Amino acid sequence: MFDTNVLLNLYRFAPAARSELLSAFERLGDRVYVPHQVALEFHRNRLDVIADNQAAYQAALDSISANEERITEELKEKIRHLSNRIALPEGERERLIAVASATFRPMSQALDQLRANHGIDDPMADDPILDRLEVILSGKVGKSFSPERESEEQTEAARRNSEKVPPGYKDAPKHGDYFTWKQTLDEVKARQSGLLVFVTGDVKEDWYLRVKGKTVCARPELAAEAESYANTRLVLMRTESFLRYAAAHLDASVSEDTIRQAEKLPDRQPWKAAQARKFRQNLEHHLLEIDDALADSMESVAIAQKELAEATRLYEESLSTGVEGSSFLEKISLLEGVLDRATRRHHEIQEKRQMLRGQIWAIDHFGTEQRTVDAKAIFRRNDNNPAVLLNRRETEILAAMSEGLTNQEIAERLPIKVGALALHIRNILHKLNVRTRVQAVDLYLASNRPIDQSDESI
Repeated sequence: MFDTNVLLNLYRFAPAARSELLSAFERLGDRVYVPHQVALEFHRNRLDVIADNQAAYQAALDSISANEERITEELKEKIRHLSNRIALPEGERERLIAVASATFRPMSQALDQLRANHGIDDPMADDPILDRLEVILSGKVGKSFSPERESEEQTEAARRNSEKVPPGYKDAPKHGDYFTWKQTLDEVKARQSGLLVFVTGDVKEDWYLRVKGKTVCARPELAAEAESYANTRLVLMRTESFLRYAAAHLDASVSEDTIRQAEKLPDRQPWKAAQARKFRQNLEHHLLEIDDALADSMESVAIAQKELAEATRLYEESLSTGVEGSSFLEKISLLEGVLDRATRRHHEIQEKRQMLRGQIWAIDHFGTEQRTVDAKAIFRRNDNNPAVLLNRRETEILAAMSEGLTNQEIAERLPIKVGALALHIRNILHKLNVRTRVQAVDLYLASNRPIDQSDESI
């Protein structure tokens, strides 16, 4: 029996590895069985996996393009500067600029070729993987539950989820894993088979027994249920283990590279990618609203500071002229309260924005499982990394500052009003906990790299 992840991972394999896995399926003949629930989830999620492949390739290509533009312009400027300093001949200068422009082209071409070799990254294109699977699995897909049986099993799934009876409670309130398990046991019982080899891409604790963080074997409760319900012995294994046994016992041609690919495939459930995309989109939308609120709060703080400064100036003048200053003191006290509230509101919005940024970062690196990650831990780990602390507009401004542009030049490039730009720069310095533009630029240049993904404590 093969679960949904194993089938969907065919789209993630490189072509040669994919072909070897399909060939191993074929060598099993009539022993292969796919529960109705697995087939249903496969068809529900197949197009999402293909779209994920397309998005992954496009994200890499977009990153190359964005960095190509930035770095090429920087190199061109340095080459022009060198040319002016050492009287570089016109032909040499143009040749160096051409080399700089062509630096990224091989990477884009290599990625395009890799995407073409992968074979499927368009949900609307012909699907040879599906065609071959339909042949292999013809007559080997189980039937769905009857309406009455489905209602009974949904009730049972809810009970097991609430009592944490494996499998499936880690995905509560969903019942897909339990339906897959029960349909498989029904088939094994009907066949009177003494052995069930259950191949899965899942490693969660509701399938496997884990001791001190290490996966040991199938949950004993599952083995006991398979024995009592279907009089069968359960062997639970991952795709890479199946491939090794297929090479040893089915005379299947399986390379070590294919096994390595299987070991690196994602563990998450097939619907998790779609969940993560939807959740991330919601966070991005909320982040835009927060950024607008942040700009308003910045303006409120600036206005309060200006009014307080003016009231303080008038009070100091009254002291020097002997005019009664109690009214000024009262106004100053009121304005200090206004400034304090505006500042606290501004900091609250900043913290909300940082938490949203942390959640988006967590989804990009860990998926939905850690979407509530402690954003402050990320900030502590990354210190004042601009990639984490600044929003998109502030990052653009800091990048322009790193090129040595004046405020007027930055305002014209983005474009943005000079007054608004000054507020953004002040906020950048505050967020990065630095006092000068030079310090902010130094921090940007030192931190202009991907966030460290190796910290397992986050």
